[in-house]
Order: sequence, then structure tokens, then C-alpha cells
Amino acid sequence: MHSLRGACNGIYISGGLLNRYGGLNEVAVQVLLGRLKVCKGSRRGLALVIIDDLPILSNLGTNDADCFIDHKCSELIACNATMPEYPQFVIDVSLWRRHTKGELRSLIIQLMQSLRELRRYLWDGNLTVTGIDQDFMDILRKFAGNINTTARFLRSIPPSYLKSAVMLDPYGDVELTEDIIKSTNVFIIGGISDSEVIRKGETFELYKSLGLHELNIPRVKLTLRGVLTGVPERINKLVSIILMVKYSGYNLEDAVIANQSKADKINRLNRELSMLRNIDSGTLGNLLTWLGLIPWDSKVMSALRRYGLLSSN
Repeated sequence: MHSLRGACNGIYISGGLLNRYGGLNEVAVQVLLGRLKVCKGSRRGLALVIIDDLPILSNLGTNDADCFIDHKCSELIACNATMPEYPQFVIDVSLWRRHTKGELRSLIIQLMQSLRELRRYLWDGNLTVTGIDQDFMDILRKFAGNINTTARFLRSIPPSYLKSAVMLDPYGDVELTEDIIKSTNVFIIGGISDSEVIRKGETFELYKSLGLHELNIPRVKLTLRGVLTGVPERINKLVSIILMVKYSGYNLEDAVIANQSKADKINRLNRELSMLRNIDSGTLGNLLTWLGLIPWDSKVMSALRRYGLLSSN
């Protein structure tokens, strides 16, 4: 929005566009991608927020704007915004040929969902997919269609990215912290999906094949209170957790729990119940609240029965 100061005294965005793309930042990304245009023209609406002294209007209201955003218009306003290069999320898919067809499809879905997560806070330019070849790009287009994105698809990781980088590895020797997240520019994630075949150790193999051990790039593991159980494994979830800590004020634990799937929560519940010798109602209530679970959920009830905490009748 900073680049539009002087050209507009306010910008109107219809509620339909906000709903379609998911929010203000997503609409701004679509402008950068060329799908939406900033147009000259009078509109009235309700001021939603002020960004860089520029009111953003929508819906019905009495505030005036002399610019609006739409798919096309007669008088176009140039928007030459400078977007941040960092933080950079690098997803390396060098080992993609080892995947089953189902795992490869899952990997591509996770890549697309990671892009969607980035658009909530930054833009496509903060995603780099490396380790690609023409075969992978052909499969990507087959599964994902024509992708309109400025994300980078490269054969190798640019050397400049390795000056302030970490690699996420569930078996890394350094525990990921909020301080590491906030001080790191580049997060390298293995493009590995093990939904059908267990691939333990492949992230470390990838780490070595990329030569990251020679540069002493830290291998960091994301845990929940020091334990891997219940930590989301999907690439897009890892991206979301890091972004929430960096930009939404979440602490790391709350960001992990917010991104857990139902299966993640139940796995962690089972782990916690197995570690407790005496479980009173208060302890159980705190545990369920911590994980955001409700006691009358069928899967929760099954877990409680397993540990004798609920009658089978």
C-alpha cells in the first residue's frame, strides 16, 4: 500500500473479493500477481483499516475513496511495490522420485497449501522450491494446473540463502525456539511425504546430499514440550507455525497446537495418558483443554476407555 500513497486517498475493496481471496493481504498478493488491478474511480464504503495512512474501505459506508481494486478497469494505477525477499522458505524436493504416486500428489498439495499460507502474511516471492527438474515441473503442472505465481523453482539452493539458514529435521540436534525463528532468514524444509512409506532418516540424507553439513547449517527439530508426538508433519503446517510466531504474536507452543490435526491431538493425548500414573478429573480436564479437545468427542472417549477413565457402558 505504501507504493500507492499520493496516487490514492483511499482504496475500496468489495466484500466479494475479500471473501474470494481470503483477506487484505491475499488481495494485495493478487494485485502483485496481476490478477487484480488498482483502478482510479470513486467508491464509498466502511473504513476497515488504515495502512500507511491509506484507508481501506469495503461494504456499505459513508467514507470516500478515489481508488478501487477489481479484475479490470478503464483507468489503471501502477503499483510498483517492493516486497521483502526474507524470510525465505525453501522446500527441496530432490528426493521426489522415491515417492509413490499418492505421496507425490500429497507433496504437491502441501506445496500449494504452503503458498496459500505465505499469502496470508507475505507473498509468493518468499517461497523457493529447489531440487526440481523438467519431469517434476511436468507433474506439478499436471496436478496443480497452470500456476500463476512468482515463487521460484530452481535446481539448487542459492548460496546467498545459506548465510542465515536452518534446516527443519524431526531428528535434528537443536530444538527450534522462538528466538531461532525470529532471527533466521531462511528455513529449509525437506520435500518429503511419508504417508505410505516410512522415510525415517531421509531428511538427514537430504541434508548431507545438499552439502549443508559442510556449512554447519543447524538441523532444528520442532517439538511440543520436548516431545515429537503430536507435532504436525505436513510441510504447510510447518510453514504456518513459523509464520504465526513471526507475524501473529503466537508463542511456539500455541502455534503448534493451533496447527494440529485431529489425529495429532489424539496421538498426543494417548501419549500423555500413557505417561500418567494417577489421573484425576482436574489433570484430565487441563490436558484436554491444552490440546483443545472435548471429552464427548468419540475419539477422545475411545482413548479414555483405553486407559480405564470412562465406562464402556
